[in-house]
Amino acid sequence: MKAVSIKEKGSFENIQVVEINKPVIQPDEILVHVNAAGINPVDWKTVLNGYFPMPLILGSDIAGVIEAVGADVKNYKPGDEVIGSLQWDKQSAYAEYTATKEKYITHKPKNLSFAESAGVPLASLTAWQALFDHGRLEAGQKVVIHAGAGGVGLFALQFAKWKGAWVAATSSERNINFLKSVGADEVVDYTKYKLTDIVKDADVVLDSIATPEVQMESFKSLKKGGRYVSITSNIREELKKDFDIYATRFLFISNPDQLKQIVQLIEGGMVKVFIDKTYPLAEAKDALIYLHKGRARGKVILINN
Repeated sequence: MKAVSIKEKGSFENIQVVEINKPVIQPDEILVHVNAAGINPVDWKTVLNGYFPMPLILGSDIAGVIEAVGADVKNYKPGDEVIGSLQWDKQSAYAEYTATKEKYITHKPKNLSFAESAGVPLASLTAWQALFDHGRLEAGQKVVIHAGAGGVGLFALQFAKWKGAWVAATSSERNINFLKSVGADEVVDYTKYKLTDIVKDADVVLDSIATPEVQMESFKSLKKGGRYVSITSNIREELKKDFDIYATRFLFISNPDQLKQIVQLIEGGMVKVFIDKTYPLAEAKDALIYLHKGRARGKVILINN
């Protein structure tokens, strides 16, 4: 089978499409034919900076069809259409087939294509856990979502509106009308304004940028006792000292129960998936370079032909 592999970090040129054997599953594992794989920022960061033991088959997000199940698998059968974010330390989504355990998958949304479905797991779970597990967002509260047009940002915006929150998103000018059409109550053009020029007394900030300047503005925009959640950089110690703010950085956890809730929202028409571009598996390097540029509106997806 074909798979996208990297043997050492440091350059996109290290990415190779290789031929390897199809996985042999254990009794508690499921063999999935991967119809599509979602690309996330951690994937290009792995290529450039290294996060996992190498050699490595890249990628964590899959949408596909179960080909075989081990003897101990209880809840899935061959032919089931599934999505999931794979075991973090193994990755292996960028391949024609992958092996996984039940706890990393759930059934695919019935109303989405495989390409759309592959864009769901990591980004939606990150947004869900940031807003509700760490941000404790409630109806009627005010939330700031940085990089609102990104993969995580678009899910977070829709989840927050579903919850009944008032949402301000940051973006460049080209995405203002788009984000308002998705439901943003306010869009702050970061090229022209500081966040605090527009937004004050926020209850929650979800920060996927977390530069020193963005962190400072985020803390200033929060009310006393507000909650700041970073999904990228650590929080600067001086901010923790100077502001009465709860602040945390976290890494998402693959959670099939939460993913099932998200699928239900998608099937109910309350959450949409936005795909920016698709690439064939063999062009994974180009896809990762494109995402690295930081201009994608929504998700970038690899397709297995």
